[in-house]
Amino acid sequence: MARRLVRRSEVSQAGLRQFLKEMDGRPRVELPLEAPRTLAVVVPCFSHAAYLPDLLESIVAQTRQPDEVIFVDDASPDATSEIVRAFVAAHQESGDCRFVVLVNDLNMGQAASLNRGISAASSELIMIANDDDYLMHDAVESMLALFGQNRHVALIGAHSIHIVGHEMLAAAPKRSAAYGPPGLPLIVHRPEEVRGYRKYNDLNMTHSGSCFLKAAWEAVGGYRVAKEQRVVPFSDRDFQLRINAMWPVAVAYETPFSFWRRDASVDGGLNS
Repeated sequence: MARRLVRRSEVSQAGLRQFLKEMDGRPRVELPLEAPRTLAVVVPCFSHAAYLPDLLESIVAQTRQPDEVIFVDDASPDATSEIVRAFVAAHQESGDCRFVVLVNDLNMGQAASLNRGISAASSELIMIANDDDYLMHDAVESMLALFGQNRHVALIGAHSIHIVGHEMLAAAPKRSAAYGPPGLPLIVHRPEEVRGYRKYNDLNMTHSGSCFLKAAWEAVGGYRVAKEQRVVPFSDRDFQLRINAMWPVAVAYETPFSFWRRDASVDGGLNS
């Protein structure tokens, strides 16, 4: 008898059920009724010194400055620390934005670095900016507006413009409005849909530029460091799926909030 090929789902539904069981044992967290007013950009850094100045430029150029920018240097062996500290020294007195630089003594990986950075934030919203990517200049302003208009969602994400090399980035428009209506249309994914997810891109967004309520991050236990505890192998999508299992999540599939580099992969650190 021929053996029947069984295709396994990329999303662990058993893992999601276990997560929901764990959440049932905790007090229910309700999303804030008022629109969030503060936003922190959290930047996990590892071995991307060559691209870091572009990311820093995109933060300075925001049409609405973030309330906090928190850098987590994950024991980078390159010039990351020097670049970040020089940037903070040059900008910490120029506005109302609070800058924080955290340095891991040992390489902890992306998930642990993000948890450390988010824990240090006092803002209501957390926006992620990977150190080799580039935020649209209206990303912070757009996210605050979108959360004000969509009080029922815990996380908002978008797609990105893929780039290779500095020249391509330099030539591209830097505001999301140049690529279509700002953040519209938003497609809302509700918790009941998560049971039908099979591929990790059934909920699809770029990590850089994604934004979520810190209260939701706290409620689901943050990013999971141990891969065997995740519902998908990637720490960012695992986090997004667990958020979506609890609350509605919205994605702007037609409007980018960031540029994503296709030529900037490194081993270790941010790959976990």
